[in-house]
Amino acid sequence: MPAEKRKNDEDEIYHKKLLKDNSNSSSEESISSKSIFAQCLVTGAVMLSSASCGMPTGYSAILLPQLKSTNGTLQIDDNIGSWIASVHSASTPLGSLLSAVLMEKVGRKLTLQVSAVPLIVGWLLIAFAQSHNAILLGRLIAGMSAGLTAAPGQVLIGEISEPHVRGIFTSVPFASYSFGILLVYALGSWFDWRLVAGSSTLLPLIAATLFFVLPESPVWLVKKNRDEDAKRALVWLRGGNNIQAKQELQQLVSRIDSQQNPGNSKSAWKQMLEPRVIKPFIILNIFNIMQIFSGTYLIVFYAVDILSNISGGEIDHFLAAVLTACVRFIFTIVASILLAFVGRRTLALASGIGTGISALCLGTFLYFQADCSGSGYFAAFCVLIYVAANTIGFMILPGVLLGELYPANIRGFIGGLTFTSFNFILFVITKVFPLIRDLIGVHGVFWVFSLSSFFASIFLYLMLPETKGKTLEEIEDYFGQKNILWVVNNNKSSKLPNA
Repeated sequence: MPAEKRKNDEDEIYHKKLLKDNSNSSSEESISSKSIFAQCLVTGAVMLSSASCGMPTGYSAILLPQLKSTNGTLQIDDNIGSWIASVHSASTPLGSLLSAVLMEKVGRKLTLQVSAVPLIVGWLLIAFAQSHNAILLGRLIAGMSAGLTAAPGQVLIGEISEPHVRGIFTSVPFASYSFGILLVYALGSWFDWRLVAGSSTLLPLIAATLFFVLPESPVWLVKKNRDEDAKRALVWLRGGNNIQAKQELQQLVSRIDSQQNPGNSKSAWKQMLEPRVIKPFIILNIFNIMQIFSGTYLIVFYAVDILSNISGGEIDHFLAAVLTACVRFIFTIVASILLAFVGRRTLALASGIGTGISALCLGTFLYFQADCSGSGYFAAFCVLIYVAANTIGFMILPGVLLGELYPANIRGFIGGLTFTSFNFILFVITKVFPLIRDLIGVHGVFWVFSLSSFFASIFLYLMLPETKGKTLEEIEDYFGQKNILWVVNNNKSSKLPNA
């Protein structure tokens, strides 16, 4: 009997342990689901901001043809058209520079809310414009908003996301950005440009309102010595998991304290010279320049004009522009999914090589193009392939990497500077694009796109580290090492093994 009783007791203990384990497992799954949901809410609000910024970016593509129309009330020539297309990017660097300051002074969240104000004002000026100057002013003010939004959105997502989902979350704003372009293209193909401008005020208004119920970045809160607020934000972002929130907070406080103690106290400009800052800054800025010359945004600003030059009048240019926006939107979603399974380097190289080959083929086809039926459809199809290849890596990766590569204590400032330099160069190239197109032809433009894409692929192969699944601290430590080329350091002592 004693042996039988002992066996029954052991069985009872085993079943209780099994029930406890199952309960813990169920509880952990519940917390994990809540954590993902909480991070999705913040990401969703950033996505709305990104979509609202995508609309003025694509707006020139539908505005210029309507203004050039013989029935247009404010007719324009190519010179005024180039200013309308490019002036959006002229003020974007100023907005990016302001975001670098605001992100550190008032926080990531409030900066995103503030950015909605100039965007709404800009759209209203355009909607009620009675002159070209009013349109230019509206575009200028809206461009400032785009600069204010870009870096804070990427930084906020990068700082609130867990490593295993950070790649997806930091890339999906580009899907919403592409959706904003698609939306404005679609609206512009159906409605008058004034109505499109007026209706575009809704998205930024909704986004700014949503941020009132969402937490600030824990990283920024710790930097401002608001540890209790940071803890509450982390508990909410981790689905109520107090243990994980406490561990993350301790790591965060320790790292930021070590960077901000009197012995390590330096101005932001002096920190720029440190390897952990200057190396990712160089990588991202060269990547951005190569991205611009690969045509990523030029095809957005001048979509209808470019397609009208290659389709030979065989297809509706507005429809073709909408199709390019659809392809861009779809492939940003595909890229966001791929980032959960594929490394950043793999995606960058695939995109660069794909963009280079497709642009080379399209440029060569246009150079030898004969006036035959159906050639316009084939050229337009080639453009869609080019857009797909370019979008899947080159369009989304600079923003993803901005949220990953820069150190926590200077991320806001350096992120704003990165977008400032990017948008200034984009403004210059967008302004002179019509002159370049007339000088070398559309086929020559795509050859330039191709050459830049191949150069970018070589550069990224040599320099870009693999950051998939790595914590922000591990990435920062990698750049602090004595390394320059990833392909050399990867075989030695890097803390970021190849994914």
